[in-house]
Amino acid sequence: MSEEMDNIVVLTDEDGNDVQFEHIVTVTHKNKEYVCLIPVEGLELEEDEDENALIFLEIIPGKDGGEDVYQGVEDERLLNDLYAKYLEAVEFEDEE
Repeated sequence: MSEEMDNIVVLTDEDGNDVQFEHIVTVTHKNKEYVCLIPVEGLELEEDEDENALIFLEIIPGKDGGEDVYQGVEDERLLNDLYAKYLEAVEFEDEE
């Protein structure tokens, strides 16, 4: 598998469709983990949405060893905090 494909995550949306995302970074905030993703393609976007917009999802660990669940983040303050952590992580990676 190529290095580029290692960052691809496939999630199933509420309609049962598989959607591909590129995993950018995972951040921890207040003892919870969040993934930062960018849609690869094929998302139907509203007129005012950017196709390269970052998407933050909370990782909810699966019960009894089951699969993790990813829940969208809608709280504006939390999104701002997560974006700041994203910027820190990207800056740290650039320095290495």
